Amino acid sequence: MTNHTTDQPTLDIAVEEEAAWKRRLTITVAAAQVAAARRREQKKLAKSIRIKGFRKGKVPQNVIEQQYGPLIDQRTVNAVIDRAFRDAMREKELQPVGDPVVGEVQYGAGEPLTFKVDIEIMPEVRLGRIGGFRVERPPVEVAEEEVDELLERLRGERAVLEPVERGPAVGDVVSVKIAETEADESRPYRFELGTGMALPDVEEAILSLEPGGQGEFDVRYPDDFEEAELAGQERRLHIELSDVKGKRLPELSDDFASEVGDFDTLEALRDTIREDLAKHHEREADQAVQERLIDSLIEANPFEVPASLIANYLDRVINAPEDAEEEQVQAARRSLEPAAERQIKRQLILDRLIEEHELVATDEDVEERLRSLAEDRGAAVADLKRQLAREKQLDVLRQQLAIEKAFALLEAESTVQ
Repeated sequence: MTNHTTDQPTLDIAVEEEAAWKRRLTITVAAAQVAAARRREQKKLAKSIRIKGFRKGKVPQNVIEQQYGPLIDQRTVNAVIDRAFRDAMREKELQPVGDPVVGEVQYGAGEPLTFKVDIEIMPEVRLGRIGGFRVERPPVEVAEEEVDELLERLRGERAVLEPVERGPAVGDVVSVKIAETEADESRPYRFELGTGMALPDVEEAILSLEPGGQGEFDVRYPDDFEEAELAGQERRLHIELSDVKGKRLPELSDDFASEVGDFDTLEALRDTIREDLAKHHEREADQAVQERLIDSLIEANPFEVPASLIANYLDRVINAPEDAEEEQVQAARRSLEPAAERQIKRQLILDRLIEEHELVATDEDVEERLRSLAEDRGAAVADLKRQLAREKQLDVLRQQLAIEKAFALLEAESTVQ
């Protein structure tokens, strides 16, 4: 039996470990404490109720009991359970995640109150092994096709749009009007064909029209369409093609290179693109190595994730509209559960690694990174620091530096091929 001061419940707490992350508590509150709580609830109610024939706050106790006894009991049970649960969490040093589930409440006049509560807690992460892993680093190669693709994208950004007399083709910019029926008010749209900005059925319909032409077409919306009421539906739309503009691309030349940036020749532009792509692939390879190390770390130090943590994570990433179909929302949640569980494990195991090996970012680390960022942005260190402080990003920067130290440790303890 746990003794408390007179203003705290006297509790008997039994804890069962149903899983590494789940506990069932059986909590018993002494009869005297329950009775004291009931008197408090009765007094609070007596101050607020009005009964004909009695002044407010002067209603006799027996009258209150006759008319409001069950309500007082319910309020007593709620108050005692709430306080006892909080006291039990402190005494047993438990930190629940998600909402507790209370059940099997036993309450009677002059008797102790007993209830059971199921809680999920943060999993305990034990790092028995943090090294000796062998992971492969993806090759870093830049294909000339990638350089060509970026050059074509630069050409497209500087293309001149010109009206054409022919039918539309992929790559053209079209202006269309779309409505449910010809009589409905249409909505104008302007986009480039082939970029995925329009539904496939809509693009196919547009490609069948001539400038100034119109028609009605059956259009199917994909199952994951952002407007839930249209997802998976088929509608008949009236589509009018107002005009078509083709792109006149600039020639790839030294003049084009000088227009893009400070490049004397086209080959100099290609070299810079190639270098930028190589840096991009290097970063991708670094990230791949880090994620493979994390997967190895999780596999070597397994632990379970509470269902409530996964549910809370999915609540944040799935912002479903109120009128969304429940079946579709649940299907989306099920499809994302493995990725959510993996992301939670990633964060928890990194936090544990940082804590256990004291991989905190020092003030010197932060200042050094600020100097590097300021140099890249062409800004003063003091100005950048004030900006990040204003945006509450300094702590984020400090945490990122700690994570970088964690990955450096993992790489040092393993073999990267």
